[in-house]
Amino acid sequence: METSNLISYDDVIDAAYDIFLEMASDSLEPVDVILFTAQFDDRGAAEAVETRDDWGSHVGFDVDKELYAEVRIGLVNEENDQLDDVFARMLISRDPEHKFCHILWKRD
Repeated sequence: METSNLISYDDVIDAAYDIFLEMASDSLEPVDVILFTAQFDDRGAAEAVETRDDWGSHVGFDVDKELYAEVRIGLVNEENDQLDDVFARMLISRDPEHKFCHILWKRD
């Protein structure tokens, strides 16, 4: 597949955030939902990161890093500007013909 046909990283982030919002209340601990909601305006972030190598063990197939993007959603530490409180790691297909999303939720 040509990379020009793939969904942009910005659009993948938007889709990931929409999916996260739809599923967060059913998938996170209530305290995490409250924390994320209260802090998101000031510290919330959704960002595409380098796709880690551990996804194959979670999804059961070899992940092509061109066709799939990893998005992390959480809160940024204001001191170091790093996303350090991750509520969800998401693997999303960038192929518009093959919709796929797998989420690893924060667990205490």
